[in-house]
Amino acid sequence: MTQYPTESASPVAGLDSTQSRMTLHRRLIQISLSLYLVATWTSIAGMEIFGWLTFVLTMSYAFRKPADSPASLGELFSFLPWKAMLGLYLVTIVGIFVNGSPEADKVFIIGSQRWIILLISTSFALFLAPPTLRGYRLFLFVMAVVAGYAIFQSFTGIDLLRPGSHRAVQPLAVRQEISLWRSAGLFGSPMHYVYIVGQHVCLPLAVFFVFPKTAQRLRWISLAVFALTAASLITTYVRGGWIAMAAAYLVMAWLASRKIFLWVAASGAAAFTALFIGLVQFRERLLSLFDSKYTSNSDRLNLWKMNWEMFKDYPFLGIGWEENETRACEYVNCNAIPKPFTGHAHNNYIQALSGMGIVGFVSYMVFIGFFLWLTVRLWNRLPKELYWARALTLACLGAQVQLHIGGFTECNFKAGATNHNFMVVLGLVAAMSLMEAKGLIGKTFATKNLANWPRA
Repeated sequence: MTQYPTESASPVAGLDSTQSRMTLHRRLIQISLSLYLVATWTSIAGMEIFGWLTFVLTMSYAFRKPADSPASLGELFSFLPWKAMLGLYLVTIVGIFVNGSPEADKVFIIGSQRWIILLISTSFALFLAPPTLRGYRLFLFVMAVVAGYAIFQSFTGIDLLRPGSHRAVQPLAVRQEISLWRSAGLFGSPMHYVYIVGQHVCLPLAVFFVFPKTAQRLRWISLAVFALTAASLITTYVRGGWIAMAAAYLVMAWLASRKIFLWVAASGAAAFTALFIGLVQFRERLLSLFDSKYTSNSDRLNLWKMNWEMFKDYPFLGIGWEENETRACEYVNCNAIPKPFTGHAHNNYIQALSGMGIVGFVSYMVFIGFFLWLTVRLWNRLPKELYWARALTLACLGAQVQLHIGGFTECNFKAGATNHNFMVVLGLVAAMSLMEAKGLIGKTFATKNLANWPRA
């Protein structure tokens, strides 16, 4: 399913016992990582189990320092914003002890930043076992099945994973002859679905953009799966997700070529016009963006005001990570809100300001800015004939744009399921950047017999 940068799929004869053990160790990393990637589609429990199993296997492999390892863990840190990551972790610890309430669950809050540790291990695991075109076949199949299920939810309101209540599939508050529901996918939340699958769907679009016309079957199957999945994202009726989708696809197209950008812009405009005219539910959800009395809008505005007040009260370290959720009611009266809607800030950037202050906000912006820069840098350095590597890189950029633009209206970075998926995206960028620096990228991602895909 995957291949290694410097060794063949099967051990060669004559390996001594130490080499054999290291080969087995890497095989276990490959298996655990594969299960982790499957879990990112299906189960938050699976993400935690296989994410930490991959961590244990990868870190133990790195600390054993095998002689034939193509790179060390220390070399990986050149492609991670470790100072910003350390800053985020330290401000979480210090902030919750200095400004947090006595009732704050400090262990849980500090543990919520475990993604920092998982990012390191996932990056190195992806370096040892990078994704392949053979594995991409399974990726497309799973994506098509999940997207089909999400569309099924939209027309039926049925949540097969939660029979009886079907509580995850929310009805649309629009009265029409045809009743529609908001697709929730496998995680039981339209928000989770749009920001998880919204990252994944960037890959088939990137494959269509990057691969040559000689790979017709690969390109057109990818485009078909992209279209199906994009349609399922529309049926979430998450307005911020729609905007994030458009931004991601346009950025990807702009980098691919100006001709592709014009094609995407024209196709997107045509699709938007058809949906706006032909689907009342789409039109009303979109127009509700400009309605200040719409409950979702007013709730967000009130939350932003409350979190801004928290930042002003605790400007340096914030009120304490996640404390803005439990202590929001302390700020209701100053904003004269009769029935407050409390919770996270519904904005990644305001969440960072209120929860971690200016120190945490700057660390977060450096963190996400570093990976955007690193991804564009990798894209510019990759030879055009490395189609698979360039498609992965372009998809990673699109996934980042999608999450960060969506982060203006939803606190999607801290959501556990979304965050796990995002760490895979960032880890792949770091892993591929290390491969490129070590001169391994060409051997690792070389493609052949594209015309025969998926049989090749």
